[in-house]
Amino acid sequence: AKNPTLVTLSAERRQAIAKIAREYNVALIEDDLYGELTDDPTPLLAEFAPERTIVAGGLSKSVAAGVRGGWLSCPPAYRHRIRVAHKMMTGGLPFLLAEVGTRLVMSGQAGEIRKRCIAEIQARLAVVRDVLAGFDFKARDNVPFVWLTLPDPWLSGTFKNACLAQGVLIDDEDEFKAGRSEQVFHGVRFGVSQPRQSKDVAGGVAVIRRLLDEGRAGYDSFS
Repeated sequence: AKNPTLVTLSAERRQAIAKIAREYNVALIEDDLYGELTDDPTPLLAEFAPERTIVAGGLSKSVAAGVRGGWLSCPPAYRHRIRVAHKMMTGGLPFLLAEVGTRLVMSGQAGEIRKRCIAEIQARLAVVRDVLAGFDFKARDNVPFVWLTLPDPWLSGTFKNACLAQGVLIDDEDEFKAGRSEQVFHGVRFGVSQPRQSKDVAGGVAVIRRLLDEGRAGYDSFS
């Protein structure tokens, strides 16, 4: 699921991308960090172009945010260059993180924690779906964030500031743009996994709903 809009490429689209990459000799980098949450059966790009696709995975989204170590799956020809580039850019993965991640996976604990995470995410998404019923938003099972399309006259940045003034932290669409763009979605993204308890999620979503109902963005300035 694409962050933040929750768009998922179809198998046909992935196959077309792989074909173009092969034709023009382009390497592909596939971010599959949310893949362990969604259990999406759609084949990865790597299955269509295994000789040129680098797949990134890790435990930070599906198991524990503090376990920042991850892994790359790549064609053998890329292995040495990736290892050198990673070491030059980061100094290397801290041994303790690598050891923690390895033990979680090898012991089976990562799988158990993942199941509990998914159950909690589902419960929190149920709250979001209930409170925001009637508004235009996307939420996908097991994925801990929501993409909300704002009604007129709200702007993405203005809505973010309005929420912040009420103690609710969300991301406006500019957070996910690499630079200036003429494409505007008038949308915001908010996560449900960071609050410690489900009641905190319910309180935050209630604030979002209240602001949407008031629709006063055209008259007030949030700075």
